[in-house]
Amino acid sequence: MTRNNRQSAFTLIELLVVIAIIAILAAILFPVFAQAKAAAKTTATLSNLKQIGTAGQMYLSDSDDVVHPHQFPVPTTNPGTGALWSPSGQAGWAEIVMPYMKNKDLMFDAARGKTVRTDTGNDVSWQSLVTLTLNRNGWSSWETPTDFVRSYRIASAQENIAQRAAYMITADFLNPNLGFRWNTDEAACPNITPGATGVSRFNRVWVAANKFHRDQIVTSYGDSHAGKVPVGKVMILNRTNAESDACAYPPTTSEIRMPFDITYWGLWRDPVN
Repeated sequence: MTRNNRQSAFTLIELLVVIAIIAILAAILFPVFAQAKAAAKTTATLSNLKQIGTAGQMYLSDSDDVVHPHQFPVPTTNPGTGALWSPSGQAGWAEIVMPYMKNKDLMFDAARGKTVRTDTGNDVSWQSLVTLTLNRNGWSSWETPTDFVRSYRIASAQENIAQRAAYMITADFLNPNLGFRWNTDEAACPNITPGATGVSRFNRVWVAANKFHRDQIVTSYGDSHAGKVPVGKVMILNRTNAESDACAYPPTTSEIRMPFDITYWGLWRDPVN
């Protein structure tokens, strides 16, 4: 009797079929994994913003319910030694709430990580580039309409604070890994046309939501709870800078009739009836 000594092996066709199945499964699963990773990053950012909001509430209890400023002037050199203090001459809001958090990493969007150095000693210039930042006009302060004198708000005197954005994600339009401060009315009216120029002042919140959080604005509210809101719910999405300007600065004497959601964003000055 003749014995077949050939070893069992895959044929080329069988190998190609296996490879094709693996490729199909990868095409199906990789986007799912990417979405799960993005969701986890957003959850971590929510946690950071929740802790920032809690620190803000602790500050309120120590400051007669007055919301902290978005920045304040500091000497560029130490008055006592002459050593470098802050090249910008400004310290950011992070400096104010840091005693209540004691963790600089909380100032950054988890989707991007810690994108600037914070171990810079007395140089606090990094605070203007954090990727989680303050709603400076709609929550922190308001300005007079002609000479833009800034006054700081009483938190409990604001309406709907559980729906008012206090802190949120932000991104510099030209370098999205960095954050930057923004104006309430402009941030609510982005120009979303791809390749558009001159849109930086409008797009600092929209870019962060669109690029890193699947068009969700990750937010800490005035009562310190954190949540996500779709950009289309609270923003007016425009196609030209002229449209964004008209949205942010409509020809009306009453800011109550602003086209965007003022419950969420607030107003850059006290309402005019």
